[in-house]
Amino acid sequence: MSGIPAKERHENLKKSILDIADIDFSPSLENTLSQSKLPQKFKNCTFDNYYPNKRYSSQKIVKEKLIEFVDKLEKFKLKKSKPKFLRGFYSASKPKNIYLDGVYGVGKTHLLASLANKYSGKSIFLSFSELTYMIALYTLKSVAEKLTEQFDLILIDEFELDDPGDAMMGINFIREVNRTDSVVVATSNTLPTQLGARKLDILLFKDRIGSLIKCFETYIIDGEDYRINLKKAEFVSLSEDIETVFESYKTKNRAKLIVDFERLLAKLREVHPFRYNQLSHNLDALFIRNIRPFSENEIADALRFSHLIDTLYYGDVDIFISGNCDILNIFHPDLKEGKFKTKIGRCLSRLSEKCTIITRS
Repeated sequence: MSGIPAKERHENLKKSILDIADIDFSPSLENTLSQSKLPQKFKNCTFDNYYPNKRYSSQKIVKEKLIEFVDKLEKFKLKKSKPKFLRGFYSASKPKNIYLDGVYGVGKTHLLASLANKYSGKSIFLSFSELTYMIALYTLKSVAEKLTEQFDLILIDEFELDDPGDAMMGINFIREVNRTDSVVVATSNTLPTQLGARKLDILLFKDRIGSLIKCFETYIIDGEDYRINLKKAEFVSLSEDIETVFESYKTKNRAKLIVDFERLLAKLREVHPFRYNQLSHNLDALFIRNIRPFSENEIADALRFSHLIDTLYYGDVDIFISGNCDILNIFHPDLKEGKFKTKIGRCLSRLSEKCTIITRS
Protein backbone atom coordinates (compact mmCIF):
# COMPACT_ATOMS: atom_id res chain seq x y z
CA MET A 1 0.00 0.00 0.00
CA SER A 2 2.89 2.39 0.71
CA GLY A 3 3.74 2.51 -2.99
CA ILE A 4 0.19 3.57 -3.96
CA PRO A 5 -0.39 7.35 -4.21
CA ALA A 6 -2.56 8.83 -1.45
CA LYS A 7 -5.29 9.89 -3.91
CA GLU A 8 -5.56 6.38 -5.36
CA ARG A 9 -5.67 4.85 -1.89
CA HIS A 10 -8.51 7.22 -1.02
CA GLU A 11 -10.45 6.27 -4.16
CA ASN A 12 -9.96 2.56 -3.45
CA LEU A 13 -11.20 3.09 0.10
CA LYS A 14 -14.34 4.87 -1.17
CA LYS A 15 -15.08 1.99 -3.54
CA SER A 16 -14.83 -0.51 -0.70
CA ILE A 17 -17.44 1.29 1.45
CA LEU A 18 -21.05 1.21 0.30
CA ASP A 19 -24.30 2.72 1.50
CA ILE A 20 -27.37 0.52 1.18
CA ALA A 21 -28.71 3.07 -1.32
CA ASP A 22 -25.72 2.23 -3.57
CA ILE A 23 -26.85 -1.36 -4.16
CA ASP A 24 -28.64 -2.03 -7.47
CA PHE A 25 -31.57 -4.32 -6.69
CA SER A 26 -32.98 -4.42 -10.22
CA PRO A 27 -31.16 -7.06 -12.28
CA SER A 28 -33.04 -9.00 -14.96
CA LEU A 29 -33.75 -12.71 -14.60
CA GLU A 30 -31.00 -13.46 -17.11
CA ASN A 31 -28.44 -11.43 -15.17
CA THR A 32 -29.51 -13.04 -11.92
CA LEU A 33 -29.16 -16.53 -13.35
CA SER A 34 -25.69 -15.67 -14.63
CA GLN A 35 -24.79 -14.76 -11.04
CA SER A 36 -26.35 -17.93 -9.59
CA LYS A 37 -23.19 -19.94 -9.74
CA LEU A 38 -22.05 -22.10 -6.88
CA PRO A 39 -22.20 -19.93 -3.74
CA GLN A 40 -18.93 -18.37 -2.63
CA LYS A 41 -19.03 -20.29 0.64
CA PHE A 42 -19.20 -23.67 -1.08
CA LYS A 43 -17.08 -23.18 -4.19
CA ASN A 44 -14.31 -25.45 -2.85
CA CYS A 45 -16.60 -28.24 -1.64
CA THR A 46 -15.85 -31.66 -3.10
CA PHE A 47 -16.64 -35.26 -2.27
CA ASP A 48 -12.98 -35.66 -1.32
CA ASN A 49 -13.20 -33.06 1.44
CA TYR A 50 -16.56 -34.23 2.77
CA TYR A 51 -15.60 -36.38 5.74
CA PRO A 52 -18.45 -38.61 6.92
CA ASN A 53 -18.87 -38.95 10.66
CA LYS A 54 -18.06 -42.59 11.48
CA ARG A 55 -20.82 -42.60 14.08
CA TYR A 56 -23.42 -42.10 11.33
CA SER A 57 -23.08 -44.62 8.51
CA SER A 58 -25.73 -42.88 6.39
CA GLN A 59 -23.30 -40.04 5.67
CA LYS A 60 -20.85 -42.33 3.89
CA ILE A 61 -23.63 -44.24 2.13
CA VAL A 62 -25.25 -41.08 0.73
CA LYS A 63 -21.88 -39.71 -0.38
CA GLU A 64 -21.27 -42.89 -2.39
CA LYS A 65 -24.80 -42.77 -3.84
CA LEU A 66 -24.28 -39.20 -5.04
CA ILE A 67 -20.97 -40.07 -6.70
CA GLU A 68 -22.80 -42.85 -8.56
CA PHE A 69 -25.53 -40.35 -9.49
CA VAL A 70 -23.00 -38.03 -11.17
CA ASP A 71 -21.60 -40.93 -13.16
CA LYS A 72 -25.11 -41.87 -14.35
CA LEU A 73 -25.88 -38.26 -15.30
CA GLU A 74 -22.61 -37.94 -17.23
CA LYS A 75 -23.43 -41.09 -19.22
CA PHE A 76 -26.98 -39.91 -19.90
CA LYS A 77 -25.80 -36.53 -21.14
CA LEU A 78 -23.20 -38.21 -23.35
CA LYS A 79 -25.98 -40.32 -24.90
CA LYS A 80 -28.19 -37.24 -25.46
CA SER A 81 -25.33 -35.43 -27.18
CA LYS A 82 -25.10 -38.12 -29.86
CA PRO A 83 -27.17 -38.13 -33.07
CA LYS A 84 -30.47 -39.97 -32.64
CA PHE A 85 -29.43 -42.88 -34.85
CA LEU A 86 -26.49 -43.59 -32.50
CA ARG A 87 -28.32 -43.30 -29.17
CA GLY A 88 -29.54 -46.87 -29.33
CA PHE A 89 -25.98 -48.02 -28.77
CA TYR A 90 -25.98 -46.35 -25.31
CA SER A 91 -27.90 -47.96 -22.47
CA ALA A 92 -27.78 -44.94 -20.15
CA SER A 93 -31.11 -43.56 -18.94
CA LYS A 94 -32.00 -40.37 -17.14
CA PRO A 95 -31.19 -40.80 -13.42
CA LYS A 96 -33.89 -40.24 -10.82
CA ASN A 97 -34.15 -36.95 -9.01
CA ILE A 98 -32.81 -37.07 -5.44
CA TYR A 99 -34.26 -35.79 -2.16
CA LEU A 100 -31.87 -35.52 0.82
CA ASP A 101 -33.26 -35.01 4.32
CA GLY A 102 -31.44 -34.43 7.61
CA VAL A 103 -30.88 -32.06 10.52
CA TYR A 104 -29.02 -28.75 10.19
CA GLY A 105 -25.28 -28.94 9.84
CA VAL A 106 -24.70 -32.54 8.70
CA GLY A 107 -23.18 -31.46 5.39
CA LYS A 108 -26.14 -31.69 3.00
CA THR A 109 -25.24 -28.39 1.34
CA HIS A 110 -21.59 -29.49 1.12
CA LEU A 111 -22.75 -32.61 -0.72
CA LEU A 112 -24.99 -30.55 -2.99
CA ALA A 113 -22.06 -28.28 -3.88
CA SER A 114 -19.86 -31.34 -4.43
CA LEU A 115 -22.31 -32.48 -7.11
CA ALA A 116 -21.91 -29.16 -8.89
CA ASN A 117 -18.13 -29.34 -8.72
CA LYS A 118 -17.92 -32.94 -9.88
CA TYR A 119 -20.44 -32.75 -12.73
CA SER A 120 -18.78 -31.62 -15.97
CA GLY A 121 -21.97 -30.19 -17.50
CA LYS A 122 -24.02 -27.12 -16.64
CA SER A 123 -25.58 -26.88 -13.19
CA ILE A 124 -27.26 -24.20 -11.09
CA PHE A 125 -27.46 -23.90 -7.30
CA LEU A 126 -30.51 -22.22 -5.75
CA SER A 127 -31.96 -22.12 -2.27
CA PHE A 128 -35.60 -23.20 -2.13
CA SER A 129 -36.51 -19.68 -0.99
CA GLU A 130 -34.73 -18.20 -4.01
CA LEU A 131 -36.62 -20.55 -6.28
CA THR A 132 -40.06 -19.76 -4.84
CA TYR A 133 -39.39 -16.02 -4.82
CA MET A 134 -38.18 -16.26 -8.42
CA ILE A 135 -41.34 -18.11 -9.45
CA ALA A 136 -43.51 -15.56 -7.65
CA LEU A 137 -41.74 -12.76 -9.52
CA TYR A 138 -41.45 -14.31 -13.00
CA THR A 139 -44.09 -17.15 -13.14
CA LEU A 140 -43.55 -20.90 -12.86
CA LYS A 141 -43.51 -21.61 -16.61
CA SER A 142 -40.93 -18.95 -17.50
CA VAL A 143 -38.59 -19.96 -14.67
CA ALA A 144 -38.84 -23.67 -15.50
CA GLU A 145 -38.17 -22.97 -19.19
CA LYS A 146 -35.17 -20.72 -18.47
CA LEU A 147 -33.57 -23.15 -16.05
CA THR A 148 -34.08 -26.33 -18.07
CA GLU A 149 -32.87 -24.65 -21.27
CA GLN A 150 -29.63 -23.60 -19.60
CA PHE A 151 -28.88 -26.29 -17.00
CA ASP A 152 -28.72 -30.09 -16.92
CA LEU A 153 -28.56 -30.29 -13.13
CA ILE A 154 -30.72 -28.11 -10.85
CA LEU A 155 -29.62 -28.12 -7.21
CA ILE A 156 -32.19 -26.87 -4.68
CA ASP A 157 -31.06 -26.33 -1.11
CA GLU A 158 -33.46 -26.36 1.86
CA PHE A 159 -36.67 -27.64 0.22
CA GLU A 160 -39.39 -26.78 2.75
CA LEU A 161 -42.59 -28.65 3.54
CA ASP A 162 -43.89 -26.49 6.40
CA ASP A 163 -45.64 -24.00 4.10
CA PRO A 164 -48.08 -25.91 1.82
CA GLY A 165 -48.21 -23.08 -0.73
CA ASP A 166 -44.44 -22.91 -1.16
CA ALA A 167 -44.16 -26.70 -1.10
CA MET A 168 -46.66 -27.07 -3.94
CA MET A 169 -44.92 -24.31 -5.89
CA GLY A 170 -41.68 -26.28 -5.63
CA ILE A 171 -43.37 -29.55 -6.49
CA ASN A 172 -45.06 -28.04 -9.56
CA PHE A 173 -41.67 -26.70 -10.62
CA ILE A 174 -40.21 -30.22 -10.35
CA ARG A 175 -43.14 -31.51 -12.37
CA GLU A 176 -42.20 -29.10 -15.17
CA VAL A 177 -38.52 -30.03 -14.95
CA ASN A 178 -39.35 -33.72 -15.10
CA ARG A 179 -40.78 -33.24 -18.60
CA THR A 180 -37.27 -32.31 -19.76
CA ASP A 181 -33.84 -33.91 -19.69
CA SER A 182 -32.80 -31.88 -16.63
CA VAL A 183 -32.51 -33.47 -13.19
CA VAL A 184 -33.20 -32.09 -9.69
CA VAL A 185 -31.37 -32.78 -6.45
CA ALA A 186 -32.95 -31.20 -3.38
CA THR A 187 -32.03 -31.06 0.29
CA SER A 188 -34.41 -30.55 3.20
CA ASN A 189 -34.03 -29.89 6.92
CA THR A 190 -35.53 -31.79 9.79
CA LEU A 191 -35.57 -29.83 13.03
CA PRO A 192 -33.23 -31.35 15.67
CA THR A 193 -36.23 -31.41 18.04
CA GLN A 194 -38.11 -33.58 15.54
CA LEU A 195 -35.60 -36.33 14.88
CA GLY A 196 -38.27 -38.99 15.28
CA ALA A 197 -40.51 -37.25 12.76
CA ARG A 198 -38.18 -37.52 9.77
CA LYS A 199 -40.01 -40.49 8.31
CA LEU A 200 -43.23 -38.53 8.65
CA ASP A 201 -41.62 -35.64 6.75
CA ILE A 202 -40.62 -38.01 3.97
CA LEU A 203 -44.16 -39.44 3.89
CA LEU A 204 -45.55 -35.90 3.73
CA PHE A 205 -43.21 -35.13 0.84
CA LYS A 206 -44.31 -38.31 -0.94
CA ASP A 207 -47.97 -37.52 -0.37
CA ARG A 208 -47.68 -33.99 -1.74
CA ILE A 209 -45.51 -34.92 -4.69
CA GLY A 210 -47.97 -37.68 -5.68
CA SER A 211 -47.07 -39.63 -8.80
CA LEU A 212 -43.80 -37.77 -9.17
CA ILE A 213 -42.32 -39.77 -6.29
CA LYS A 214 -41.42 -42.53 -8.72
CA CYS A 215 -38.90 -40.13 -10.21
CA PHE A 216 -37.15 -39.57 -6.85
CA GLU A 217 -34.69 -41.39 -4.66
CA THR A 218 -35.04 -40.26 -1.03
CA TYR A 219 -32.22 -40.50 1.51
CA ILE A 220 -32.01 -39.53 5.19
CA ILE A 221 -28.62 -38.28 6.44
CA ASP A 222 -28.18 -38.80 10.16
CA GLY A 223 -25.86 -36.68 12.29
CA GLU A 224 -25.48 -33.66 14.54
CA ASP A 225 -25.38 -29.94 13.74
CA TYR A 226 -21.72 -28.94 13.74
CA ARG A 227 -22.66 -25.24 13.86
CA ILE A 228 -24.76 -24.84 16.95
CA ASN A 229 -25.42 -26.24 20.39
CA LEU A 230 -29.14 -25.65 20.87
CA LYS A 231 -28.67 -24.84 24.57
CA LYS A 232 -25.95 -22.28 24.07
CA ALA A 233 -24.46 -20.91 20.86
CA GLU A 234 -20.88 -19.72 21.13
CA PHE A 235 -21.01 -16.53 19.11
CA VAL A 236 -17.76 -14.69 18.45
CA SER A 237 -17.78 -11.36 20.28
CA LEU A 238 -15.62 -8.23 20.16
CA SER A 239 -15.40 -5.69 22.96
CA GLU A 240 -15.29 -2.69 20.65
CA ASP A 241 -17.84 -0.31 19.20
CA ILE A 242 -19.21 -1.24 15.78
CA GLU A 243 -17.90 1.86 14.00
CA THR A 244 -14.34 1.06 15.07
CA VAL A 245 -14.66 -2.54 13.89
CA PHE A 246 -16.17 -1.33 10.61
CA GLU A 247 -13.32 1.10 9.97
CA SER A 248 -10.65 -1.51 10.68
CA TYR A 249 -12.27 -4.29 8.62
CA LYS A 250 -10.20 -5.04 5.51
CA THR A 251 -12.27 -5.93 2.46
CA LYS A 252 -11.14 -8.57 -0.03
CA ASN A 253 -12.73 -8.49 -3.48
CA ARG A 254 -15.98 -6.82 -2.54
CA ALA A 255 -17.13 -4.00 -0.28
CA LYS A 256 -18.43 -3.39 3.26
CA LEU A 257 -21.61 -1.71 4.44
CA ILE A 258 -22.86 -0.43 7.80
CA VAL A 259 -26.56 0.22 8.36
CA ASP A 260 -29.02 0.70 11.21
CA PHE A 261 -31.34 -2.25 11.77
CA GLU A 262 -34.52 -0.23 11.15
CA ARG A 263 -33.17 1.17 7.89
CA LEU A 264 -32.18 -2.32 6.80
CA LEU A 265 -35.70 -3.59 7.50
CA ALA A 266 -37.18 -0.69 5.57
CA LYS A 267 -35.02 -1.59 2.54
CA LEU A 268 -35.95 -5.27 2.82
CA ARG A 269 -39.64 -4.32 2.72
CA GLU A 270 -39.03 -2.22 -0.39
CA VAL A 271 -37.05 -4.83 -2.35
CA HIS A 272 -38.39 -8.17 -3.62
CA PRO A 273 -36.72 -10.97 -1.58
CA PHE A 274 -35.46 -12.64 -4.74
CA ARG A 275 -33.14 -9.67 -5.17
CA TYR A 276 -31.59 -9.74 -1.69
CA ASN A 277 -28.72 -11.69 -3.20
CA GLN A 278 -27.41 -8.45 -4.66
CA LEU A 279 -26.12 -7.73 -1.16
CA SER A 280 -24.16 -10.98 -1.06
CA HIS A 281 -22.81 -10.37 -4.57
CA ASN A 282 -21.47 -6.95 -3.55
CA LEU A 283 -20.34 -7.36 0.06
CA ASP A 284 -17.55 -8.95 2.04
CA ALA A 285 -19.15 -7.75 5.28
CA LEU A 286 -22.44 -6.32 6.54
CA PHE A 287 -22.49 -4.37 9.83
CA ILE A 288 -25.92 -3.99 11.48
CA ARG A 289 -26.34 -1.42 14.24
CA ASN A 290 -28.95 -1.36 17.02
CA ILE A 291 -30.56 -4.73 16.37
CA ARG A 292 -33.70 -5.54 18.37
CA PRO A 293 -36.00 -8.56 18.77
CA PHE A 294 -38.85 -9.27 16.36
CA SER A 295 -42.25 -9.32 18.06
CA GLU A 296 -44.79 -12.08 17.47
CA ASN A 297 -46.63 -9.75 15.05
CA GLU A 298 -43.61 -9.08 12.82
CA ILE A 299 -43.74 -12.34 10.89
CA ALA A 300 -43.15 -10.73 7.49
CA ASP A 301 -40.09 -8.80 8.68
CA ALA A 302 -38.73 -11.87 10.48
CA LEU A 303 -39.02 -13.92 7.28
CA ARG A 304 -37.37 -11.19 5.24
CA PHE A 305 -34.48 -11.06 7.71
CA SER A 306 -34.18 -14.87 7.71
CA HIS A 307 -33.97 -14.92 3.93
CA LEU A 308 -31.35 -12.17 4.01
CA ILE A 309 -29.22 -14.24 6.39
CA ASP A 310 -29.56 -17.21 4.01
CA THR A 311 -28.27 -15.16 1.08
CA LEU A 312 -25.43 -13.67 3.13
CA TYR A 313 -24.49 -17.15 4.33
CA TYR A 314 -24.32 -18.53 0.81
CA GLY A 315 -22.29 -15.50 -0.28
CA ASP A 316 -19.84 -16.05 2.59
CA VAL A 317 -20.47 -12.50 3.83
CA ASP A 318 -19.22 -11.68 7.33
CA ILE A 319 -21.94 -10.34 9.62
CA PHE A 320 -21.35 -7.97 12.53
CA ILE A 321 -24.18 -6.98 14.85
CA SER A 322 -24.55 -4.52 17.72
CA GLY A 323 -27.58 -4.06 19.95
CA ASN A 324 -29.07 -4.77 23.33
CA CYS A 325 -30.66 -8.14 22.68
CA ASP A 326 -29.48 -11.75 22.83
CA ILE A 327 -29.16 -12.95 19.22
CA LEU A 328 -30.63 -16.35 20.10
CA ASN A 329 -33.71 -14.48 21.30
CA ILE A 330 -34.00 -12.11 18.34
CA PHE A 331 -37.11 -14.03 17.30
CA HIS A 332 -40.17 -14.11 19.56
CA PRO A 333 -40.86 -17.64 20.94
CA ASP A 334 -44.10 -17.77 18.93
CA LEU A 335 -42.05 -17.29 15.75
CA LYS A 336 -39.47 -19.92 16.72
CA GLU A 337 -42.20 -22.49 17.40
CA GLY A 338 -44.69 -21.42 14.73
CA LYS A 339 -45.26 -22.58 11.15
CA PHE A 340 -41.98 -21.04 9.98
CA LYS A 341 -39.79 -22.63 12.65
CA THR A 342 -37.68 -24.37 9.99
CA LYS A 343 -36.68 -21.02 8.46
CA ILE A 344 -36.13 -19.42 11.88
CA GLY A 345 -34.09 -22.35 13.16
CA ARG A 346 -31.91 -22.34 10.06
CA CYS A 347 -31.36 -18.59 10.43
CA LEU A 348 -30.16 -18.99 14.03
CA SER A 349 -27.92 -21.89 13.05
CA ARG A 350 -26.28 -19.86 10.30
CA LEU A 351 -25.98 -16.74 12.45
CA SER A 352 -24.08 -18.79 14.99
CA GLU A 353 -21.47 -19.50 12.32
CA LYS A 354 -21.27 -16.19 10.49
CA CYS A 355 -22.18 -13.55 13.07
CA THR A 356 -19.81 -11.57 15.33
CA ILE A 357 -21.39 -9.71 18.24
CA ILE A 358 -20.12 -6.20 19.01
CA THR A 359 -20.50 -5.81 22.77
CA ARG A 360 -19.54 -2.17 23.34
CA SER A 361 -22.38 0.28 22.74
